[in-house]
Amino acid sequence: MSIASFLIGLTIKRSAQRFEQATAQPMVMQENKLFSILTRNANTEYGKRYGFSSIKTIEEYQKQVPVMTYEDIKHDMQRIIVGTKNILTAEDPVMFAQTSGTTGDPKYIPVTPSCQGQETSDQMRAWTYHCKKDHPDILEKKVLSLVSPAVEGHTPSGMPYGSTSGLIYKNMPALIRSTYSIPYDVFEIEDYGAKYFSIMRISLEHDIRFLVTANPSSVIKMCEKANSHSEEIIRDIHDGTLSASFPIGAALFESISKRLKPNPNRAKELATLRDLRNGELRPADYWPQLSLIGCWKGGSVGHYLNRFPHWFNPEGGKEIPVRDIGYLSSEARGSIPLSDEGSAGVLTVATNFVEFVEVENLESNRNNPQAWNFLTLKDVEIDREYYIFFTTTAGLYRYDINDVIKVVGYYNETPQIIFLRKGRGMTNITGEKVSVNQIISSFQKASEATGISVDHFKAEADHKNSRYIFRVEFTTRVQPELEQQFIRQLDNQLKSVNIEYKAKRDSQRLDTPLMHVMREGWYERNRKRMVEGGMRAFQAKTELLSPNVLATQQIKPELERIVEIEQ
Repeated sequence: MSIASFLIGLTIKRSAQRFEQATAQPMVMQENKLFSILTRNANTEYGKRYGFSSIKTIEEYQKQVPVMTYEDIKHDMQRIIVGTKNILTAEDPVMFAQTSGTTGDPKYIPVTPSCQGQETSDQMRAWTYHCKKDHPDILEKKVLSLVSPAVEGHTPSGMPYGSTSGLIYKNMPALIRSTYSIPYDVFEIEDYGAKYFSIMRISLEHDIRFLVTANPSSVIKMCEKANSHSEEIIRDIHDGTLSASFPIGAALFESISKRLKPNPNRAKELATLRDLRNGELRPADYWPQLSLIGCWKGGSVGHYLNRFPHWFNPEGGKEIPVRDIGYLSSEARGSIPLSDEGSAGVLTVATNFVEFVEVENLESNRNNPQAWNFLTLKDVEIDREYYIFFTTTAGLYRYDINDVIKVVGYYNETPQIIFLRKGRGMTNITGEKVSVNQIISSFQKASEATGISVDHFKAEADHKNSRYIFRVEFTTRVQPELEQQFIRQLDNQLKSVNIEYKAKRDSQRLDTPLMHVMREGWYERNRKRMVEGGMRAFQAKTELLSPNVLATQQIKPELERIVEIEQ
């Protein structure tokens, strides 16, 4: 065991012990967390506005302090961005996390010293501890972790905004950082194609045991990039160089290149592995000791895991285990998964104060928050779905993040949850109420039934014509008769998982759907546009269910053909 691995092991064990204690008495932790936040921020503008100092119970907090959305505090946040102090928190933010907003403008989420403190760090360390407990060798060699840049820009007051995980990665002690395969500089590369190439050019030299990134589509893209550019990567490894074919920038190119050394033996190994696969290079071969992949497994990105076996388990033997990294966002980390099975995670009771509203209660009183029945974790029930609300050390109070979670069990005395979908985002043309989970399930089952592999997909509600449009990018060219089978299967599968959809289709209140077969590379071009528009490359993901169809001028250049169900 290396010294770095030993020190990491000690640190994550202490965090796991604190996590264990918190989950054994969650309501005590919740009350302590809430009143710590209220006391600390009682003299802020927001604290005075809603009488934080007079609040003595959770019920009083719920009565006195309103639910907030980002739009509700947008004016306050703009003042914080330009440097005004003591508005939402007594602590000054050290940076902002930037995420997409509902109205097109980005949201800026403050990151305070408390956000970066022990309680927040403990969550990731506890997750890592339980990963190592089940997979002891994950820290013995190299870890491949993808993060976004620590600084992506500055507010008018000069405060940086960027990635908190990137900041942590950048500032890790040198001994700990030595366990990671990628030098931080690589994450500063702006062109995401160049970034993925550089990540894989470097990582293919290492014995990777643990691969961690939020989005599983990033894992697929890494594999594809290494395979499609295998000749350049093998040559670079042989010569100790970094290809100049990608737009990296002179300073970063020099910084990265000076760390590289010729490695002809590894280059020969990789060339042999590629030849044995008839020209294909896969991580099953170049990372044969990979023990665990950490990424999201549920929600709108979970379907990407269906493509993992091609890259990591081509012979159909023992699959590489995948552990969900937890329900987390720019606003809050909500759960810590402790198992490779499913995507359930233990609620983070020591980090945030959390409230819940049953989905039916909220959606039947959508415009009347006064009618919402707010629950604490002691009130939730297994197998029920809830909207979740966070109070955080970053100045979010009863924050409506518009997420739907499901309680699936308990760890000690603390609920385990899974993220289901974004809320208030179900499409509803004529009472069918289609959810993104139903769309994901229907595409998966249609693919299984027809044997047709789909790279990317999206469903859009066409209100004008009372029908759904399914946009599909197939892995390979599909014959017209099989396209017919696929769209029929999609329609039938959606009928089977949504009885209201079936009723509306059978009654012709919903017309037959259309399938738009998209040009090869449609998804990646859209992803590139999102990155160019300011979204971080590793977080950019396609919306799988949209309440509206894209404008003709947006979709026409990407549309290859339209498939209708033949009568």
